[in-house]
Amino acid sequence: MPELNFEDERISFTPIVLYAEFIHLQFHNYLKNNFKDISPVDFTYLVNIMYNQNVSQRQLAEILHVSESSVAQIIKKLEKNELVSRIPDENNKSRKILQLTEKSRLIVFSVIRDIYEGEAKILEEYSKEEIDGFKRMLYEYSEKS
Repeated sequence: MPELNFEDERISFTPIVLYAEFIHLQFHNYLKNNFKDISPVDFTYLVNIMYNQNVSQRQLAEILHVSESSVAQIIKKLEKNELVSRIPDENNKSRKILQLTEKSRLIVFSVIRDIYEGEAKILEEYSKEEIDGFKRMLYEYSEKS
């Protein structure tokens, strides 16, 4: 049996999820250092509220594959921090629509800008096609997991 040189082979042998976890930890540190009241989970909720206009808590739970009670807890915290508001749906009074506040919109755009700038530096030696292909693979991986 041939010997494995893990220094040379570690990229092939390391599961993608471990790379994703490392990136997540770096993102967590960035948020902690720049936005004291926002965790990566909070940011995920804010971005999904932004991307999914007129989303309800139930729909957000489905999108994020979490329980409605988990969504309720996070939304309560975000609402307390004036990052999200719940607006009655004009077509269904028992349904509340989640909306970003101006404060959270500014934060989300600021974080996304910083992410794009950081990614541009990291990926500057790759072509647009390579970057788009990489993003497509990550998207498909996340959809299948």
